[in-house]
Amino acid sequence: MSTILSPLPPVDHPNFDALLAELPEADVASLRIAAPLLGPLLEAAPYLLELTREHSGWLAEALNAGPDVAVAALLADVAKSGRRDDEAGVGALLRAAKGRTALLAAVAETGGAWSTARATESLSDLADAALEAALDLLMRQAFEKGQLAIPAEAATAANCGLAIFALGKHGGRELNYSSDIDIVAFFDPQKPVLADPSEATKIYSRMVQKLVGLMEDRLVGGYVFRTDLRLRPDPGSTPVAISVDAALAYYEVRGQNWERAAWIKSRPCAGDKAVGEAFLKELAPYVWRKHLDFATIADIQAMKRQINVSKKVGDIRVEGHNVKLGRGGIREIEFFAQTQQLIAGGRDKALRVRPTAEALAALAAANWISPTTAEELTETYWFLRAVENRLQMLRDEQTHIMPDSADDVAVIGRLMGEADLGVFEKRYRAALERVARYYAELFTQGETLGSDHGNLVFTGSDDDPGTLETLTAMGFAEAHKAIETVRKWHYGSYAATRTSAARAHLTELLPALLLTLGRAGNADMALAHFDDFLSRLPGGVQLFALLRNHAQLRTLLVQFMASAPRMAEAVIHRAHVMDGLIDPAFANDVTHRHVLVAKVDAFLAEARSYEDLIDRARIIGQEQKFLVAAGLLSGTVTAHGAGEQFTALAETLLHRLFDRVQDEFAVRHGRIPGAEIAVLAFGKMASGEMTFTSDLDFILLYDAPDTESDGERQLSTPHYFARLTQRLVAAVSAPTAEGVLYEADMRLRPSGNSGPLATSLAGFRAYHKDNAWTWEHLALSRARVIAATGELGRKVDAEIAEVMSRPRDIRKTIEDVISMRALMAKERKPRHAFDLKLAPGGLVDLEFIAQSAQLVAGAQVDLPQATTARVLARLGEIGLVPTGQRLAEIHGVYSTALQVMSSALVSPFKEEAWTPAFKELLAHLSNYPDFGRLELDVAQMQQEVQAAVAEWYDKAAAL
Repeated sequence: MSTILSPLPPVDHPNFDALLAELPEADVASLRIAAPLLGPLLEAAPYLLELTREHSGWLAEALNAGPDVAVAALLADVAKSGRRDDEAGVGALLRAAKGRTALLAAVAETGGAWSTARATESLSDLADAALEAALDLLMRQAFEKGQLAIPAEAATAANCGLAIFALGKHGGRELNYSSDIDIVAFFDPQKPVLADPSEATKIYSRMVQKLVGLMEDRLVGGYVFRTDLRLRPDPGSTPVAISVDAALAYYEVRGQNWERAAWIKSRPCAGDKAVGEAFLKELAPYVWRKHLDFATIADIQAMKRQINVSKKVGDIRVEGHNVKLGRGGIREIEFFAQTQQLIAGGRDKALRVRPTAEALAALAAANWISPTTAEELTETYWFLRAVENRLQMLRDEQTHIMPDSADDVAVIGRLMGEADLGVFEKRYRAALERVARYYAELFTQGETLGSDHGNLVFTGSDDDPGTLETLTAMGFAEAHKAIETVRKWHYGSYAATRTSAARAHLTELLPALLLTLGRAGNADMALAHFDDFLSRLPGGVQLFALLRNHAQLRTLLVQFMASAPRMAEAVIHRAHVMDGLIDPAFANDVTHRHVLVAKVDAFLAEARSYEDLIDRARIIGQEQKFLVAAGLLSGTVTAHGAGEQFTALAETLLHRLFDRVQDEFAVRHGRIPGAEIAVLAFGKMASGEMTFTSDLDFILLYDAPDTESDGERQLSTPHYFARLTQRLVAAVSAPTAEGVLYEADMRLRPSGNSGPLATSLAGFRAYHKDNAWTWEHLALSRARVIAATGELGRKVDAEIAEVMSRPRDIRKTIEDVISMRALMAKERKPRHAFDLKLAPGGLVDLEFIAQSAQLVAGAQVDLPQATTARVLARLGEIGLVPTGQRLAEIHGVYSTALQVMSSALVSPFKEEAWTPAFKELLAHLSNYPDFGRLELDVAQMQQEVQAAVAEWYDKAAAL
C-alpha cells in the first residue's frame, strides 16, 4: 500500500469478513491488508460496507495509489464527464464519483491518512466539479435548443453568464460527510450569452432547476448532493436564478445580519466565475461594513437561541447531544468567528477569510482573540467535526445527534480511535465546555436582548422561546403569528422597511411598539392593523424615528389604526402630518381660530413661487385637517369646535389662494378696471360646520363694467371672470405631488351647471328675483361672503338680505320644501343606519325646518344667516317649534356622529368599517356609555324629528 492506515480499536467484524468472501480475489488482497482499519469501520457503517461492495476494485486501487492520487483522478474524470452528450451517463458517473469520494474520505480520515480538514476539502472539491460538469452539459443542451448566442465551442459552464456560489461549509471548503450543498445562482444580464436576453430569468432558472435535479435524483448509485437553494434573496417569492443587479439591490436595502454571515464564506464554485467574482466585489460593502454594527452580536445570539429551541437543545451532555447545534457545539465556534469577522472585517481585510480555522487564526493575528483561544477553538472545532463525520458516515444520514445509548456512543468513540468509552466521553464533554465558555464570554450581552419585559428577537427561521413568552405576557394570543409578522418586517418585505436605516429605527422602536399594541385591548388585532398599515407605508425612517421618541404618538397611532382608519391612511400618505401632534402648540392649533390662521399664514408666506404656494397650501391643509381630526378623536376639541376649525382652515386657504390667483392671472390678462370680486360660500363652509371630508361649496360674484381687461392678452369681462374662476377652482382642487386640497362644488351658482362659472352682481340679483327655485333660496339662508374686494361683500350681503326678507307665498314655499324633501328621499336614500344626514328624521330634516323658517318667518326668527342649531333653538324660544331646543340638541348629536365618522372612517357607510373599536370611540365622543345606548337613542331622536317636521310644516303652512 502507498499509504499506511492506522488501525481502529479491534472488534469482531463478521459482515466485513462475509464481504471479503464475496469479492473477486484481485480486490481482496489490498482490502485484507487494511483489515485492522476496514474491519471495525465497515462493521460499524452499513453505508460504507455497501459502497465497498459496489466499488471494491476501485477502492483496492485507491489504497495502493494513495488517497491524494485517487481523489485527483476522480476529480479529473468528473471534469471530463461534462463533455459527454449522454445525460444519463453523466448522472451515473457523478453518482459513482460521489460514492467513491465518500468511501475514500471515510477510510482516509478514520485511518489517519487525511485530517478531517482534508476530508472536508475533498468532498467540497467534488461538489464544485460535479456542479461544473452538470453546467457544461446543460449549456450544450441550451445551444442545441437554439437558446444561445455564442458558438458551440464556447457553450461551457465557464462562459454561461451564470455564477453558482457556494455558501456555508461548502463555501469554506468544509463540507461535512453527508452535508447538503447550499448554493445561490445569479446571472449577468449584460453578458451576451443568450439569443433572447429577455428570457434570461426563465432560461437560467430552468437550468438551475435541472442542475439541482442532476445533483439530487436518487437512481442507481445513489445521488450526488442534496442541494439547498433557500439562501437566495427572499426565497419565498424569487425565482431560483436572478440577475446580479436584483441580488445587489436586495442585499443593499433588505439584507439582514444572518445573510451577511452566510456570505462570509461565499465563493464562486461553478459556472461563470468571472461574473461571480465581480458580484462579490460589489457585495463587499454589504458584508464588510466600515463601522461596528451592534445589532450583529444580538442577531447572531438570537439565531443561536432559536436553533436551541427548534432542535430541542439542552445542556452539555454526551448521549443525545447535537454536536453541531447543541451547547458548546460546532455552530457556536462558527458564530464566535463570524460575528467578530462581521464586526471588524470592514476595517481589516485580513479577517475576510472563509474557512473557520483560518478565521480564528486571522482574529488572533489581529489581536481580536488570544492565540491560545484560536488554538484551543481550532483544535476543538476539528475534533467536533471529526465526530460529526463519523456520525454521518455510518448510514449517510444528515444527522448531528450523538446516539442515545452508551453502546452506540462507544461505536463513535472507537471510530475516533478511542477504545475506552469513559475516556472518549470525558474528552467530548471537555470540548463542549471549552466552546461554551468562549462563546459565553463573547456574548455576555446576549441574554439581555429585547426589552425590560423579556426577550424580543425575531431573526432566523425558528421562533425564540423567550420571545414567545414575552409576547404572550404582553397580551398576544397568537405569539407565533406575531413573530412571523415582525420577522416579515425585518426581512424588508415592505417598502417602509426596505432600507437599513428604517430597519434600524424599527428595531429600536419594536419593544415599545409591541407594548403599545399589547395594551390596545386586542393585541393580535392591533398588530394586524399595524401590519396592514406598514404594508402600505411608502417609507419608514421618518415615522419610526418619531414614534421611537414619543410614546403618546405610538398610543395615538395604534388607536387610529383600530378605530380611525382614515387617520391611519393620512399618515401612510403623508407621514409628516404626525409632526404637529408633538408641537406644544397643538392644543391651541385645534381649539383657537386665530392660532390656526396665523400658522397657515406663516407657512404660506414662505412660498417662493405660485406653484410652491399651491403645494404649501396642500401640505398645511392636510396637516391641519389631520390635527383638528386628531383633536376631535382624542377628545381635545368638541365636534362643534372641530367644525369651526375645519371651516377656518378652508376659508383661510381659499382666501389666500384667491388673492394669489388674482395676481397670477393678472400677469398675463391684466385686470378689469373698477371691478370688484367676492367669493360667496354655501353649505357647511358658510355655516362653519365643515368636516374632514367636506367639499367647498362656493360661487364667484363680480361687479364690473362691461369692458375688456388691460393685460397683454385681453379678455372681455364675463370671459375674464369665468377664466379667473377656473383658475381658482384649479388652485383648490387640482391634484399635485402633494395631493388634492379640496374638491370644489359650484353647482349652487345661478342656473347651476348650465350657468356661467362666474356671475355678475346684476345677474345674481335678477336670477334670484325672477328665476330662482325655492331650494336655492333655502341655500341662501346660510350663505356667507368669505372673501371680497371693495364694497362687493357688503353689496352681496344686502342682496341676500333682500331675497330672504322678500314677501312670498308661504303655503307654496312650504309645499315646495315638502316636495323637495320627498324627491330627495326618493333619489338619495340612506346608505347606512347612521347615514344621519339623509335618514328620515335626520340632519336634512332639521336643516329644512331651520331654512324654511328663515324663508317664511325670518323676521320673527331674527337671526339672519345663522346656523341650523341656533335657528332651531330660536324657534323653540319663540314658540314656532315647541321642541326647538330639543331639536338643537339632537342636531348636536347628529353633528358629532357625522364629524367623527368623517374624521375616522374612509368608508363610513360600509358596515365592515364599523368595528367594535370605532363604535366604542363614537359612543365615547357622543357622551354615551356604550354604542348600543347611542344606537337606541338615535333611533328615538329620528322619530322625534319626524314628528317635529310634520308639526312644523302644518303650522308653517297656516302662518
